[in-house]
Order: sequence, then C-alpha cells, then structure tokens
Amino acid sequence: MRASVIIPTKDRLEILAETLKTVAAAIEGIDGEIIVVNDSSRTKPDVHSYPKVVVIDNPGRGVASARNAGAAKAKSACLIFMDDDFLIESTHLKTAIEYALKEPDRIYLFDWTYPPDMVKSLPNNHFGRYLIQHGYTSLRGWLAGEWQEEDVFELTGGASYFFAMQKRTFELVGGYDERFPHAGAEDYDFVSRLRKQGIRYYLDRRFVIYHNERDRLDPISFFARKKRNGETIAIAGELGYSELKVNYPFAKRVLLEVLSGFKPLLGWIHSAIPDLSVFDALYFRLTNTLLAIHFFEGYSAKRQ
Repeated sequence: MRASVIIPTKDRLEILAETLKTVAAAIEGIDGEIIVVNDSSRTKPDVHSYPKVVVIDNPGRGVASARNAGAAKAKSACLIFMDDDFLIESTHLKTAIEYALKEPDRIYLFDWTYPPDMVKSLPNNHFGRYLIQHGYTSLRGWLAGEWQEEDVFELTGGASYFFAMQKRTFELVGGYDERFPHAGAEDYDFVSRLRKQGIRYYLDRRFVIYHNERDRLDPISFFARKKRNGETIAIAGELGYSELKVNYPFAKRVLLEVLSGFKPLLGWIHSAIPDLSVFDALYFRLTNTLLAIHFFEGYSAKRQ
C-alpha cells in the first residue's frame, strides 16, 4: 500500500501543524509520502520533525496550481488530496487508498463535521450561532437537499477536502484547471471533466473526519471566502459552464451596487450589534446581506 498525500497550504502554520500531526500518525506503516505545497511567499511550514513530509513551493498561483504541483512531485500511483485543515486517522487513509485501488472509476468522499470542542464553543457568539442555524458546521448542512440517509450514496458534485484517486486518472483529465486562482469552482470543473471519463462521486457516511477551520470562524474570513467564490463562479461561466452563470435582474444588480458602496457602514453595524440571542435575527439577516454583497463583488470584479 503506497500513496502520496498532497496538502496545499497558505499562511496557516498552526492549523497545518495540527493537520500534519494527524496525517503523519495515519501514514505510519504505509509506504507513503506527504507533500505540502506552500502557496505563500511570506511563511514557510516547519516539517523537520516529520521524516515523510516534504515542502515544495507552488510554482503557480492558487490551490489548483498547488494541487497540480504536488501531483507532479508525487512518487506514488495513488494520490490523496486533502485540505490543510482536516484531521484524519489511519483508518481514513487506508480506506481511501483501498477505494482508489479497487474502484478506480469511483471517487469516495467521507463525511465531515467540526471537532466537538469547536461545536461546543459556537453558541457563545453571534457568528457561531449563525453557522449552527445554517448547518455550516457539518457536510450535511452544506449538501442540503442532496443528503441521503444511506451509508453510501452517489453525489452530483464533489470537493477536494479529502479523497484518493489513481494518478493515471488524474493525468488523464489533465489535473486541475489553473485558471482558477482560488478554491471554489475549480472543483466543479474537475468533477465535470472526471464525469466525462466515467468517474462518479460517492459519499461514505460511515467515515467522519474533522474540519478544523478554527482560524476562520469569524465573519471577516467568511465574507472573504464568499467573495473569492464569486470570482471562481464567474470564471467557470467564462469557461463555458453556463449553468453556473448568475443572471442578476437589473433592479437587484443596482441594489447590490448601491449596497456595495455602503459596505463599510454595514460592516460596522454588523460588528456593533450586541452579542445577545435576542438580536440574532437582525444579525443573521445582515450577515446574509453582506455575504450577497461580497459574492456580487467577486462575481462582478474585472479580471485581467
């Protein structure tokens, strides 16, 4: 059993350290390697205590480029892509490898949830309660209407937070499209090209990994992510994915342009709302408004 674990990262040294601790333990007994692809020019991960971990600098820009760089460096026929904020165990790693080797025409994702200590702390503040209210603390909430109660079920889409695939399949579809500068629609494009080759996605709910994004449990990070997502959705539309295009009615576009001009004021009001549950409805509504503004700004941004 051999595999190359590829982890793109950018300026998240503490979070990455927690991830590497679990991955290094999980890969014990496996003839494998861990490739950390550093997408930052400001910080560099310290991995000297992990003999199976190597750090390479991303020669391009963005997570798509970083994943491709890791795959090009990989020595194994089995690639495992994972985000830098997930905590895994040896069972997860071994099962993912077995799936990739035995069922190369299928890609299996595992269920995820926030770690228990994070979930426990969320009700203590406005934004935490917002995440709970909208189901963002687990994969189930993000999948919404697609969720099923079966142990294993097919998905219409996919994501790259943790999965394994054969390297030859990755090379067959040409890897990730590096025209996507951020995480978001690059997964949609990757999945679409895999589906054209007969590869299907499944979720195995029997395995649950922890999404340790404790450094992003704040509205500023959430808004920034939404803006980046808007940019990648726009790029996907330009690349031919017409189903992803957002056709804003004239009135809504004008409204969002006006609100964008008042974003600093709305942000100040948002942060000034007293952190009491009685104000949650107001806080949640303003949060959604700011998310819509940030997505619109990313989607409408001029690109070179």
